Amino acid sequence: MNKKRMLLATLIAASYGFASTAMADERASRHYEDDAWYDVSEWFDGNDYNPTDEAIGRWDDEVFSYADNATSSDQDNDSINDMAYRDDYGYADNTSNDDRWFYDYYDDGSRTWDNSNRNSQSNQQESQGWHSYTIYNDSDNDGLYDSYTNYFDRNNDGVYEDFTYYSFDKSGDDNQKAKTDAQSHQKDVSSQQMQLAGTVESTKMVTVRDRQHLVAHLKTNDGNTMIVDLGPQLKNQLAQGDRLDATGYRVKVGDKPLLIATEAQSKNADLNIDRNGRNYTGKVASTREVKVQNQQHVLAKVETDNGKTMMVDLGAKDQLSNAPSEGAKVTVQGVPVKVNDRVVLMARSLEQDGQKTKIKRAPKSKS
Repeated sequence: MNKKRMLLATLIAASYGFASTAMADERASRHYEDDAWYDVSEWFDGNDYNPTDEAIGRWDDEVFSYADNATSSDQDNDSINDMAYRDDYGYADNTSNDDRWFYDYYDDGSRTWDNSNRNSQSNQQESQGWHSYTIYNDSDNDGLYDSYTNYFDRNNDGVYEDFTYYSFDKSGDDNQKAKTDAQSHQKDVSSQQMQLAGTVESTKMVTVRDRQHLVAHLKTNDGNTMIVDLGPQLKNQLAQGDRLDATGYRVKVGDKPLLIATEAQSKNADLNIDRNGRNYTGKVASTREVKVQNQQHVLAKVETDNGKTMMVDLGAKDQLSNAPSEGAKVTVQGVPVKVNDRVVLMARSLEQDGQKTKIKRAPKSKS
């Protein structure tokens, strides 16, 4: 079994600088280790934070999550047959052969795809735009992502011409195997979407880090078969024989091809696919601007409704139409990553005052 996906790429050094105000001097450090403002443990009080039970810098929702493997002594009492998440994919011990058409758990790398003409109806415009694909990586398998790789298709011809590796931790900067694996993976992925239609043969709920995804085994109209990940769903809404139409991107998990669906329709199920990550709601305690990859990003300390505090990267300032101010009530979704010993949520969506905004993290188009 492939132990780690390690889909990283050529290192382009990231330099982070910080300023207590917009005009203050910046200090060169991409890991924000020199400033106590970034230590969210300062915001825990004696009633909400138990240092003997939970690691510094982790927000606690009192529910075991995949990240707790690294940041807490909490244990998952509801894991599937006590399976250990030591690999990127696998089966529970008691899974029957008939149910091994796909794994019981896998790490999806929090994959995202984006393009310059997402809402365009013009095929000509679409062919002239750019396309990007991002995948996060947990290189030391401690339960938190520590780097990501972005693949970039300049002209949307299906070929990713460029790729860039970003490490949140200095220890990952010189990973030569990661660079080699990323270069090899670049040839195996396409930016072109796939559309499928067919009949559901079987379904299962699959553990993807700390969420449950609905996965369907589909017999397509042309007589082939494909496994389709329909994203986080509260319950299995599909049954054998149901018709399903799905659009998404083809990847490979272990030895199994998989369609990561971005859209899906069925007359028998309401399939709303949201891959932005878990929801966290709270009040903005304070914000700060930092320079990341030559862009000004907005960081926010958010005090969640259960009294915990989390650090959130809200993305590039020039992409935020309405950056939240201190005291604002917000809901964020995103991917938790490890920046040295701190946990930061890389937000993918921000909701405030009833308006939800997607946070784009794709690089600017390259000429």
